Amino acid sequence: MITRSLWTLSLLALFLVLPIQTQEAVTDLARLRIPEEIETDAVDEYLNLLSVRGVDLEDQGIRVESLDGAVIYADHLGDRIFNPASVIKIATSMAALERFGANHRFETAFYLDGEIDEKGVLRGDLILRSDGDPEMGTADLNRLGRELTRAGLRQVDGQLIIDGPFTIGNLYSKRRVARHLSLTLRRLGIRVPTEVTYGPARGQRMAERFSDPLRELVFYQNARSNNTMADRLGRALGGSEAVEYYLESVVGLPSGEVHVQRASGLRNNRITPIGTVMLLRKMTRWLEANDMYPEDILPVAGVDRGTLRVRFNSRSYRGAVVAKTGTLVSTDEGISTLAGVLYTKDHGPLLFAIFNTHGPVLQYRKFQDSFVKDLLAEYGGMPLANASSHRMGN
Repeated sequence: MITRSLWTLSLLALFLVLPIQTQEAVTDLARLRIPEEIETDAVDEYLNLLSVRGVDLEDQGIRVESLDGAVIYADHLGDRIFNPASVIKIATSMAALERFGANHRFETAFYLDGEIDEKGVLRGDLILRSDGDPEMGTADLNRLGRELTRAGLRQVDGQLIIDGPFTIGNLYSKRRVARHLSLTLRRLGIRVPTEVTYGPARGQRMAERFSDPLRELVFYQNARSNNTMADRLGRALGGSEAVEYYLESVVGLPSGEVHVQRASGLRNNRITPIGTVMLLRKMTRWLEANDMYPEDILPVAGVDRGTLRVRFNSRSYRGAVVAKTGTLVSTDEGISTLAGVLYTKDHGPLLFAIFNTHGPVLQYRKFQDSFVKDLLAEYGGMPLANASSHRMGN
């Protein structure tokens, strides 16, 4: 079993070397000193493998560091800007967790600003308030609407108003969301205005829904690499710009080294392998401070259902890798990425980012797995206390 003390000891160096009053201001401990660089056989074998297969090494990036940033185990074009694909979901997850909190439940509720008369007509406005529930679906909206009909509502004489970043299913734009809301209520027998406006909630609260805790939402999002949920979570934060702002202002990435076009990682996003490791370090610090593990928000390879279910799934590796995958088949002529935490016996948890572009995605995954396995073997194999044992609660 992974004990809390084991993970705490691994992180202790991050906090002891800094004065308490400056810990929050420093985004990357490695910047305070020149890190030690270790020659790793695994990275040489990996780059040689890519080269032999005809892969242009200029299109590949690697960065592997110790948890505290004091040691660099592998680097190849770590400061080069690449498309991270769905690895950007880690940033979206952390921006949301830090904004709302791990146990936050998104809330969606209807308000009546007026009275329902004997004919079921609301003499006033019907308002839907939302703080951006990324798992809200049409079935959930139907349940809320039926609560309104049970309260006697048949017609809205005033306005139909939305308050907040309401999204539903795979609908994001205000126009499409507004139309879907209006049509859904009409199908339930409530006559509402065709036009939907935006404004503050007020009046009497009549029907409500709460999501699962945010920590469960982001874990599902990351394990399954759910693009729709990630983009909707990004909307709840204020858009992809909010995720980019988080990377720059909170994680400390230079503005010229990061760009977030979609919170899900679709299309053209940009970050460096070094910047990704900085994000992972910020993630581990925040999780530790909130009594959580990386495997609480990222999948355990070979254990959890999703994109990593069949990777690293043998007994020797199951539980060693906690990571996020990224795949874009057509963008940049094929992108495959992998970033997360590698538990090693001799060197503790390592933070890693592997970016492969301009090549065959399926083959890149095999190369990534080979590199991570070689790295694990080089540093003593998987420890008894690993992500798998934590997941199983042993």
